[in-house]
Amino acid sequence: MVGGCSRLMVVELRRLDSRSIELKCKGFPLPFVNVLRRYALAKVPCMAVDIVRVIDNNSVLFDEILAHRLGLIPLYSEEALRKYREVPLEKCAECSENIDSCPKELVDKCFVFMVLRIESRDRELTVYSRDIKSYDPDVYPVYDNIPIVVLGPGQRIWVEMFARLSNGLEHAKWSPATVAVSRYVADVIVDESLCTGCGTCASVCPRGVLKVDGGKVNVVNAEECVICKQCVANCPSKAIDVVPRDDEYVLYIESSGALKPTTIVREAANILIGELESMLDKVSKWRRELSKGEGS
Repeated sequence: MVGGCSRLMVVELRRLDSRSIELKCKGFPLPFVNVLRRYALAKVPCMAVDIVRVIDNNSVLFDEILAHRLGLIPLYSEEALRKYREVPLEKCAECSENIDSCPKELVDKCFVFMVLRIESRDRELTVYSRDIKSYDPDVYPVYDNIPIVVLGPGQRIWVEMFARLSNGLEHAKWSPATVAVSRYVADVIVDESLCTGCGTCASVCPRGVLKVDGGKVNVVNAEECVICKQCVANCPSKAIDVVPRDDEYVLYIESSGALKPTTIVREAANILIGELESMLDKVSKWRRELSKGEGS
């Protein structure tokens, strides 16, 4: 709960599991909710494979396709946020362009070394994400059953990889959120003087917001309404209406598994707060400089 000078702002946790979070935001302007949504996708960092060195590959996949697949495997990044954030993301990106020329102490602060080395002897063999060996036990594929390639008899793969922190602004593979959406909270209004209790509205509602009981339509959970207005369009007596509220929104974020959903929301909020504080500092500095200029 956040106290403002003009109105009360409340955040309510509606759902939370290992892969997703749903928040109800009341009293917040829509642009603020949208900023959190966009930052979850674009600015919250996580780990992903950035450099792939193909030492040996006689599989059916071209080197470029193999490297692309490896880069898209989600890597667990909870501890990486603490361990590999000392160096700015921009500096690590510069090192990735020519990692061999970077000092070893800088490489160790930015990158996690990983290896995939596997060979099929006399039968077909499916290579999975679990076959990747990471030299940091805190950074590893989130899912161990992601198929990479099928090797035929005598085929082999030997690649070395370097993973680093970055965010979705650089590439989608560094986005820890696979889904980030916001929607209005709606008021579902039933005019009982017009309603005949036919139940058409309840039958077409995709979220089970409406229920017919004793010939009467009841709104059982308005917050599940996605404002598709199928009930409004299909009601034969035009007895129902759906009106979005001005200051209540639902924010839903789904994680790739690289970060916990709560971590994504917290990091998005912290990044936003940091940017706002930086902006305020700059504005204060400009005001001081302007005042000095007017005084002279």
